[in-house]
Formats: sequence, C-alpha cells, structure tokens
Amino acid sequence: MRIWLSLLVVGLAGAPALADKKLDPDPAFLPKARSAATATVEAHYDLVSDKVPFWARFLICAGQLTAARDEGRALPIPKDGIEKLIADYRARAVELIAYRQKADAKAPALDVDAEIAKVRAGAMQFLPGDVTKIGVETMKKRATERLAFCQLTRDWYEVQSGLRTATAPADQQKFAKQEAEQRARDKAASAPAPMPPAIKPSVVQPTMRTAGAPAQPPVPTAKVVVPDAGTTVGGLDMRDIRVGLAATGGTVVVPPLVSGDFSLRPLWSALAECVARMELIQARTGDSTRVQQEGYAKRAAYILWGSRGDVGGKDLGAMAGPVSQERARLGPRVAASWDEHRQRTGQIPNAHWGQVCGALETYAGAEAQRVLQAKRVQAQRDHAEAMKKFNAQSSSSGGSSSGGGYSGYSGSTNSGAADANRSRIEHQQTMQRYERENRQIRQEIRAIDRKYGR
Repeated sequence: MRIWLSLLVVGLAGAPALADKKLDPDPAFLPKARSAATATVEAHYDLVSDKVPFWARFLICAGQLTAARDEGRALPIPKDGIEKLIADYRARAVELIAYRQKADAKAPALDVDAEIAKVRAGAMQFLPGDVTKIGVETMKKRATERLAFCQLTRDWYEVQSGLRTATAPADQQKFAKQEAEQRARDKAASAPAPMPPAIKPSVVQPTMRTAGAPAQPPVPTAKVVVPDAGTTVGGLDMRDIRVGLAATGGTVVVPPLVSGDFSLRPLWSALAECVARMELIQARTGDSTRVQQEGYAKRAAYILWGSRGDVGGKDLGAMAGPVSQERARLGPRVAASWDEHRQRTGQIPNAHWGQVCGALETYAGAEAQRVLQAKRVQAQRDHAEAMKKFNAQSSSSGGSSSGGGYSGYSGSTNSGAADANRSRIEHQQTMQRYERENRQIRQEIRAIDRKYGR
C-alpha cells in the first residue's frame, strides 16, 4: 500500500505517547479483540507500526473510507454502510482527541474534519488511478482489507477499554493459527520469481538488481490485452524501413525473436518503443538503463532522418522531437506489455526486453551504415551537379563577354563577372553544408559505436 499514509500518521502521532489504555494500543489485548472477520488482517495494515494511537487510527479510517466512497467504483459494501462507518469513526476520533487534550495539557488541538480531509486528499492522489490500473475487483479486495483493519481497530479499542467482551481462549488460538498461515502465504507470494539464465548479447543490457529493488505492483486479475501499436507520429510513410523476417523492398531482416515483437513495424518506431521499455525497466526495477535509452533514441532519430530527413530540409537534430513523441505515444502499450508478460509467464520482462531490443539495435546499426553510405552518394551527386552548373555558368559568362560592340562591352563584362562570383559562392556554401552533414554523420556513428563497444 501507499507509503504516504505512514507519513500522515507520523504527523498525526507526533506528540509523545501517554501510555493511556484509552489512547494507546496494547498488543496484549489484540488476540482478545480478533473475530472471524478480522482473523487474518494485519494489526497495523499500512501504518508505520502497531503503536499508532487509537485516535489517529480512527481519523485514518474515516479519511480512507471517505476517499473510497467519493471514488465510488470499488466499494466493498453498499454506500449507506460506508456512510455509517465514516460517521462512527469520526465520532470516536472526536471523543478520543477531546480526552487526549484533557489528559495532556501540551497536546495540540486538532480539527478532526480538517485532518480527515487531509487523509482523504492524500488518498485521492492515487486511488482513482489505482482503480483504473489495477482493476475494480482487485481494489474491492483491498478496500475489504481496509474495512477489516478498521473493524479490528474498533474491537481492539473496545476490548482494551472494557467496552466489549474478550474473545474466548479457544477462538484466540484458532485465529492466531489463521493469522500465521496468512502471513506465510503473503511471504510466499512476495518472494521474487526465479530469473531465466543470464544472456550475453553483443550490446550493453540492463541487469537485474536483486537487492533493494522496488516491489512490483500486483499482477492484474483480469486478462491483460496489449493495445495495437497504432499509427506512428507523423502518419504512415511508405519510405519508412520496416521490420520483417523476409528480404523485401524497404524491410530490414531480423531474427524471429525480434520480429515476434515488432513485425512489420517501422524500424524507427520499434526503436522508440525500446526507449519506452528501458524507461519502464528503470522505473520498475531501479536498474539504470540510461545508456540504452540514449543509444536507442539516437539510433531511431538517425533511421528516421535517413527515411524522411530530405523533406523540408530537416537535419538530424530535428528528428529527436518525433522520436520522443513516438516514445510517449507507445508508453501505455509498453506498460500493458509488462503486465501481460507477468500474467503469462510469472516473471517480469526485463531480461526478454533487453535481449529483443539489443538484437534490434544491432540490425538497426547495419541499416544506419546504409543510410550513411546513401548520404555520401547523394552528397557526391549533388557536388557533381553543382560543379556542372558552375562550369556552365562560367562558360556562358565567358561567351557573352567576347561579343557585342563597344557600347555593351563594359556592361557585359561586369555582368559575367558577377554571375561567376555568385555561382562560386553558391558552390562553396553547398560544399560546406555537405561537409558539415558528413562530419555530423560520422560523429553520431562513432559515438553510438563507442557506447556499445563496437
């Protein structure tokens, strides 16, 4: 569950404990307070500890249930029942806070409704998104656990305060056994899945960090459907190089491992999806994939430049924008792919994704070399055309200067020299531009090759 609630409790319970049985939970009374409904629920659920005072627990229950009621999609019981529980826990919090202020003159005065509103606001930062992402049925189970925790808090308080009869010893033993079994099941469910054998591709891959890795969200219970890749940023373009198994026009041939994930996709779009995959690996596991993200993004921009860069005179730097937009567009698809892989195999997909994207980048590197060669050939062709034009204009200027009478000689000579000078300047500018582009291409290729150890 969310850690932010623990921080709220720290703020609420910041005053020193009074060791008052009406305020402070005593673990000795917990077994006596359990019932069939609360036999397996954690004593502190997602609070910082089981020492959080009763008044803070009732505030949290009122705020959390208010958020669940307002969100409305994953209520564990009818709304009327939720309303009654909210009112009950609020009244208990009011009573205990008033008692606390009388017992301790230094205790700060608290506005119960304001504190409940804070808890509710904190929950609503995440609850709507969690219900959408995790699913209504799973969140109903979570809300049912929250309800059981609040009921245990109420029963614990009443038994400890003498307002309720303690549970019979035989039932206490039975409930203790149920709780131990539940803890064992929870521990087994949270154990990391075995990792597949290590792979050693020719490029740098993200590595799995076994210590200190963030906990994974629960696997969705409903079948996860990965959305189609859809239309690329900028629309379909027949010039895009596509990923395939067979050697056809405009297709880069890749092994089945890669084609299974990216068949017939534009190569630059597939690389952009690999960027999104590396970002998600870093977010979900804590492993650094910055090198892969930058490498795949630059390679995607270079492939896109080779396919579409001649439109409107766009240079290589202008291709970073479409690649970034494509990565963001494919983000939801990548997140769904993560959940689908876990649901299907029981493992997180970081090793598989690293292998697939590493292989794709290798084949993209070969395609980048072809782009470079094509740019060089085009530069040579443009250079030859510029020289042909320059020579033709020089010959024309020389021919016009030799004819005509005296009255036109001076004007003809000046005009021919101006045309020749203008052509020479245009030729120089063209050659400088091609030289800059070739130099930039070589630098990009060398930088990417250095990163991947080639």
